[in-house]
Amino acid sequence: MVETDVRIARMVQGWVSEVGSLASEFAAVFEAVQGFAPGEHAVLRASAEEGVASAGMLARAGVPGSLVALYSVLRSAELPDFGNGIWIDEAASLLEQAEAGNYPRLLAGAVDDRVTVFATDGGGGMYAVSHAIGCVYHLTLGSLVGTTYDLDEDGYTVAAPNLGAFLEELHYRLAQSVQAQWDIVRA
Repeated sequence: MVETDVRIARMVQGWVSEVGSLASEFAAVFEAVQGFAPGEHAVLRASAEEGVASAGMLARAGVPGSLVALYSVLRSAELPDFGNGIWIDEAASLLEQAEAGNYPRLLAGAVDDRVTVFATDGGGGMYAVSHAIGCVYHLTLGSLVGTTYDLDEDGYTVAAPNLGAFLEELHYRLAQSVQAQWDIVRA
């Protein structure tokens, strides 16, 4: 791993613990605020053996180093009631989804890039890391033909300049949401 990817792996160590705790707190207060029970919220750390196996599998598949670093620590994350929801796939699943033709490998139209999809939201959107520049795209509207996702100008946003920033923003937004829920409960 290059130095940047090593930093991401170190950052993800703390992120998994902190976001896992926030996810539990979010789920614990959710019903009091929303009036119905939450779905299963989980942020799962990969065992040392799983991390090594996932990192090796992804590196051999040509996945960007930032995702290799992520999956050396994280097994998966499920936050179904947070915003539209977000599901960060297990390493094997993201490769299986791409192989099955469910996830694009290339973007065309408004953006021309090679990508690896690693997460989805509850509205049909996908989060993908750019192979060219490392940003995280949020793909929301396009047509998947084979392995290519044809995008209009309105069919994507750059969710973050890199995977580390994406994870930090997710952490921040979840912490803000937990605080907002507690404010409602205490009011």
